[in-house]
Amino acid sequence: MQHLLDKEKHSQQVELLKEQNRVSEERKVYLKDMERKLKQMVLEWKKEENKNKVIKQIDALLFKKDEKRVVSKMQKKIDSKYSEVGGDIKIGEKVKLKRNHQVGEVLELRGKRAVVKIGLLPMQVEVKDLVVVKEKLAE
Repeated sequence: MQHLLDKEKHSQQVELLKEQNRVSEERKVYLKDMERKLKQMVLEWKKEENKNKVIKQIDALLFKKDEKRVVSKMQKKIDSKYSEVGGDIKIGEKVKLKRNHQVGEVLELRGKRAVVKIGLLPMQVEVKDLVVVKEKLAE
C-alpha cells in the first residue's frame, strides 16, 4: 500500500511540474511579445512627431484599454494595404500574423516555426499563426 501511495504521490508531483512548466512557457512567450512591442513603441516614439499618438498607443498596450478598437484599427490599416493570398509560406514572402495583424517578411523556416522580420525586429512565430499576404497595388 505504501508503495502504491508513493507511486501516486510521484505521479502527482510530475503532473504539477508539467503544469508549472506550461504556465512558465506561456509567461515567457507573453513577456517576449511584450518586450518586442515595447521596443517597437520606442522606435515609434523616436520617429513620430505627434507624441500624444504614441502615448495613446503605449497606454492601450500597457493597460489593455480599447484593445479591440486598437486591433480593429490595425486590421483595417493592414487590410487596406495588403490582401490575404494564403498558400505555402516561403522565405522572402510577406506574411501577416493572425493574432496581432502585423505584416513582416519571412527570413527563415525552422520546422514548424518561422523567423519573421517585423519592422526592425526578427521574431520566431509558429507557421500556423501566419498567412501569406500580397501588397495591394495603388489605384
